[in-house]
Amino acid sequence: MISFSKDQFNQLQKIRQFPCISFYLPIQREGLEIRQGPIRLKKMVKATEDALHEKGLRTPQIEKLFKPVRELFDDALFWSYQDESLALFLNEADLKIIRLPVAVDESVTIADRFMIRPLLFLLGRAGYYNMLWLSLSDPRLFRCTFQDMDEIKLAGLPESLKSVVETYSVQKTLQHHSGSAPAGSSVYGSSESVRDMEKGRIEEYFRQIDNVLRKKLTDDPAPVVLACVDYLDPIYRGVSRLPRLMAGHVSGAADTLKREVLLRSGWEVARPAFDENKTVALATCQSLLGTPRVIEDIRLILPAAQHRQIDTLFIRRGAQAFGKSDLATGRLILAEEDHPEFGEEELYDQAAMQTLQHGGQVFTLEAGEMPEQSEAMAILRYE
Repeated sequence: MISFSKDQFNQLQKIRQFPCISFYLPIQREGLEIRQGPIRLKKMVKATEDALHEKGLRTPQIEKLFKPVRELFDDALFWSYQDESLALFLNEADLKIIRLPVAVDESVTIADRFMIRPLLFLLGRAGYYNMLWLSLSDPRLFRCTFQDMDEIKLAGLPESLKSVVETYSVQKTLQHHSGSAPAGSSVYGSSESVRDMEKGRIEEYFRQIDNVLRKKLTDDPAPVVLACVDYLDPIYRGVSRLPRLMAGHVSGAADTLKREVLLRSGWEVARPAFDENKTVALATCQSLLGTPRVIEDIRLILPAAQHRQIDTLFIRRGAQAFGKSDLATGRLILAEEDHPEFGEEELYDQAAMQTLQHGGQVFTLEAGEMPEQSEAMAILRYE
């Protein structure tokens, strides 16, 4: 079982084989509701098996296909280590299981490819950022995604403010015995307040941390997020030369905060860096509204996606349009109802897949983020 990544997404969208079965399952992680996960999955599997029987698959083939899924039913450890939702992608070759950090609607799709549109919402969150746990002792650096964090061990980081002060004291003693102090060294006069002395020592400690980080992250394009108690934030910013240090910080002593709090708060600080492409694309769409380069009808969007004409596709989260399309002829038949018959596809999902495969970008937006009140909008590469 893995967390969501762009590589996993790219692998899934390339698969073409019948049957490709996509399960999306919201998870309750606390209380009695935690038992509902395997119960609901059993019901989903039973309904899917019945549908495959109706389509002519034989019982031995179906039993073999679902064997890895059935092994999950009674796996207590598996169900106790989950996130907000679960996605299972099953075909005759493999079962891929992905933990999702956001709630999704329960659904099962049987087709010749996997249903990946619920994952599009996470594509913009699939990069990583660096989080610096900043305190007066034991500074640490973590590489974080939207749902995971791993520590990066750094050689040369000062152990603590105390260690820096002790080093400074030794140097000062040596300078006293030699009768001189090197240019640029700090000598505190009797008129200087204790508070200013302490701030100066913290600044020197942070300066040493910053020097190590800049060497480590020179070629790293990821944003950097601070996690620290509030009063340390402006002191660090006053000495830092990190080019990708984000505004704002995760408030509190990092080693006392829960992992979920660190990840949620860290993402909110880092988010503007990840939203930059979306912000630019939305501004472009607004400037082109009312021109032939912006289209909204799925009957226009899907053929345009198939013919490599879409630069950017926006889809409202939760929007659905079912039907049948023929890539060879371009024929598109919309379903009359929201509940598809077997063999009917979710057309926005197909448009997203085609757009991505042809080098376009796709954004899943909340209703309030859409440039206009529509299910989808596409910016064409040309009129």
